[in-house]
Amino acid sequence: MRRLWPLLKELPTLQKVEIQMWGGEESAQIYRYFTRLHPRYWIIRNKVWGVALAPLPNTFEEYLRGKDKQALRTNRKRALTEGFYFGQFAPAERIEEMLEINRSMPMRQGKPMAKSYVEEQELGAYLEGIPSMYGVFNAEGRLRAYAYVPVCGEVGVVSRLLGHEEDLNKGIMYLLLSEVIGHLIELKQKQGVPRWLMYDTFFGASPGLRYFKERMGFKPYRVRWSWCSTCLKE
Repeated sequence: MRRLWPLLKELPTLQKVEIQMWGGEESAQIYRYFTRLHPRYWIIRNKVWGVALAPLPNTFEEYLRGKDKQALRTNRKRALTEGFYFGQFAPAERIEEMLEINRSMPMRQGKPMAKSYVEEQELGAYLEGIPSMYGVFNAEGRLRAYAYVPVCGEVGVVSRLLGHEEDLNKGIMYLLLSEVIGHLIELKQKQGVPRWLMYDTFFGASPGLRYFKERMGFKPYRVRWSWCSTCLKE
């Protein structure tokens, strides 16, 4: 509670935004999860208060600009200098490397890794139907960090984001998420959406994770989610 108190004081000042979601069954499931009652705080919806959102500008150059992005630029450059590079990959072909990443830290955010991350059969089941993910690879071409970010109408949702413990201090997560944002900006240039990237909430985030989110351009918002049944399906 002591850690949450500064954010609780922010609640009345949070900027309000409305975000429309649409798409297939995965998008519908995510929408239902965001808008159902919170499992612990049943008087509020799941993902409404303190939602971590980064608005997507018109160009990647615009995103990287500014004093508040200095840590991002420094860490991104460090990763590139170390020989890491960004790309997309078929997760079914990289399960062994993903398991290595997931198992590299037994605890994340103060919690043990769930079976769906560290057991091969369960990870394989999760990956079924996911044709592509984003990744950061080392100079030898081995996967060292990955992200799954489905686009659900006006918002891309960071569903999974993990890096190998050995390389976390080399800027790989800054490179990964910044390049994901660059790709989403390209989508926005072509089709007008997504307009936002969502990375869970600021509630309950460790100081280190909150620092990372802030350096990447995320801020806490109060969100009104709506489902657009007449919008073009993805």
